Amino acid sequence: MEMETVLIVIIVLAVAAYGTGYFMKKKHYQTINNLEQQKFDLMDTSVAETIQNVEILSLTGQTEKNFEQWKDKWKQIELTAFPDIENLLFDAEQATDRFQLIKAGKSESRSRELIESTKNKIKEIQLALNELLKSEEKNSQAIKKVEEMYQGIRKKLLTQSFSFGPALDKLEKKLTFLELSFSNFFELTSSGDHIEAEEVLKKVNYETKELNDAVTTIPSLVKEISNEFPAQIQELKEGYHELKDVQHFVFLGDTLTSDIAEIEQDIEQGEKLIKQCETEKVEKLNSIIEEKINHLYDVMEAEISAKEAVEKEQPILAKFIEFVNKRNQQLLIEIDRVSQSYTLDDTFSEQTKDMQEQIEEIQFNFETFNNGIEKNQAVYTVVAESHAEDSERLAQIEEKQEKLIKQLADLREEETEVKEKIDDFEFNMRGIKRYIEKQHLPGLPEEYLDLFFVTTERIEKLAKELNKLKIDMTEIKKMCEMCEDDVELLIDKTEEIVDSAILTEYMMQYANRYRNDHPQIGEAILESNELFNKEFQYKEALEIISTALEVVEPGSFKKVENQYYEEKSRTAK
Repeated sequence: MEMETVLIVIIVLAVAAYGTGYFMKKKHYQTINNLEQQKFDLMDTSVAETIQNVEILSLTGQTEKNFEQWKDKWKQIELTAFPDIENLLFDAEQATDRFQLIKAGKSESRSRELIESTKNKIKEIQLALNELLKSEEKNSQAIKKVEEMYQGIRKKLLTQSFSFGPALDKLEKKLTFLELSFSNFFELTSSGDHIEAEEVLKKVNYETKELNDAVTTIPSLVKEISNEFPAQIQELKEGYHELKDVQHFVFLGDTLTSDIAEIEQDIEQGEKLIKQCETEKVEKLNSIIEEKINHLYDVMEAEISAKEAVEKEQPILAKFIEFVNKRNQQLLIEIDRVSQSYTLDDTFSEQTKDMQEQIEEIQFNFETFNNGIEKNQAVYTVVAESHAEDSERLAQIEEKQEKLIKQLADLREEETEVKEKIDDFEFNMRGIKRYIEKQHLPGLPEEYLDLFFVTTERIEKLAKELNKLKIDMTEIKKMCEMCEDDVELLIDKTEEIVDSAILTEYMMQYANRYRNDHPQIGEAILESNELFNKEFQYKEALEIISTALEVVEPGSFKKVENQYYEEKSRTAK
C-alpha cells in the first residue's frame, strides 16, 4: 500500500514538472519570436533607400565626408549588429530546446540590449541622412531672407548715402566683403558641400545683421554728431557771449569756455568713431556729450532765473530787513521801559542783542551783494541763495520778537491777575472770619489759628511786593500760588471745624437719651464736653461721643451725620 502511494506521488510530481517545463519553454519561444520580429523591423527601415537618395546629390567637401561616415555606420550595422542579433536568438532557441532555460534567458537579454542600441544608432543615422537631404533646401530658404536684408542695406547706401556721413566708405567696404561671402556660399552650394555652405551662411547672416544694425543706427548718430550737437555748441557760445560780455553775468568758477572746447573735442572723437562704424562707442559718447551740453544750458538758465528772482526779491527783502530792524529797536526800548517796573530775566536783553547782531549781518550781506550787482561782479545764483537764507533767518527773528513782545505784554496781564487774586484772597479771609464767628464757638484750635495768621501775613506780604516800584513777577507768581494753596486749605479746615463742632453738639443731644441707662455714655459726654469747651478739639470730641454711642446704638452716627448734611444743603440753597 505504501509502495503504491509513493508511485502515485512520483507520477504526480513528474506530470507537474513536465507541465511547468512545457509552459516555461513556451514562454521563452514567445520571447524569442518577439525579439526576432523586432530584428526584422530594424532590417526593414528605409536607411538604405535614404542613402541612395543622398548619393544622387553628388556631394562634395565636408558634406561628402559626413555622408560617408554615416554610410559606414549603416554598413557596420548590416555586417555586424544584425548577424550578432541573429546568432544570439539562435543560441536562445537551442538552449530552450534543451531545457537550458537560464542560458536561454541570458541570450535573450543580450539580444534585447543589442536590438535597443542598434535601434538608437539607426535613428541617429536616419536623422543625419534626412538633415543632409534637407540641407540644400534649408540653406536655400535661409539665404533668401539674408539676401532680402542685404538688398535693403544696398538700397539705403545708394539712395541715402548723405545720411551716413563719414561712415559711408566703411559701410560700402563691408557691403563688398559681404558680396564675397555670398559668392562663396553659392559656390559651396552648387558644388554640393552643403555643410560647409551652412557654416558660411551663419557667418553671412551674422555679418548682414551687424551691417543692417549699423545702417539703421548710424544716420541718427550722424545727425546728432554732425548737425544737432554743433548747432547746440554754437548756441551755447552765442548765449555765453551774450550773458557774459553784453549783460555782464558772472559765473561761479567760470569754466564754460573750456567746457565747450572739451565738448567740441568729444564731437571730433565721435566723427572718428562713426567713420570706423563703432556704433556702440558712438552711442555712449553721444550720451556723455548730451549730458555735458544740458549741464551748460542748466548753468546759464540757472543764472538767468536767479537774476529774475533776485530782482523780484530785492525790494521785498529790503523792506523785511527794515521792518525787523525797526521792530528790534522798539523791542529794546520796550524792554528798557518794562524793566523799570519789572525785574526781567537776562535772556530778554541777550536775545534782543543777538537778534540785532544777526540783523546787522544780514543788512551787511544785502548791501554787499547790491554793491556787487551794481558793479557787475555778482553771481546771481549765489545772491539768490543768500537772499533765501537771509529771508528764512529774518522770519525766525520775527517769530522770536513776537514771542518776547508777548512775554512783556503778559507781565502787565499777570500783575493784574495777581491783584484780582489778592482781592479774592482778602474777600475769602473776611468771609472765613465772619463764618467762624457766626458759629459762636467757645474757641479755635491753636494750629488753625496759626494757619489763619500765616495765610493773612502771606497775603499782606504779597500785596506789599506787588506795590513796590519794581516787581519780580516770577517771585510774585510763586507767592501767589502759595497763597492760593493756603486759602484753600484754610477754607477746608474751617469747614472741618464747624462740621465737627455742630455734629458734636448733635451727638451729645442724641446721647442724652442713653445717659441714665448707660454710664459709659455719661462718661463720654463729660470727656467730649471737656475737649469741646476747654481744648477746642472738636474733631476729637466728635470721635469720642460717636464711638461710645455706636456701641449702644450701632448706626446712630451715620443717621445724625446724614441729617446734618441734609439740613446744611437746604440752608445753602
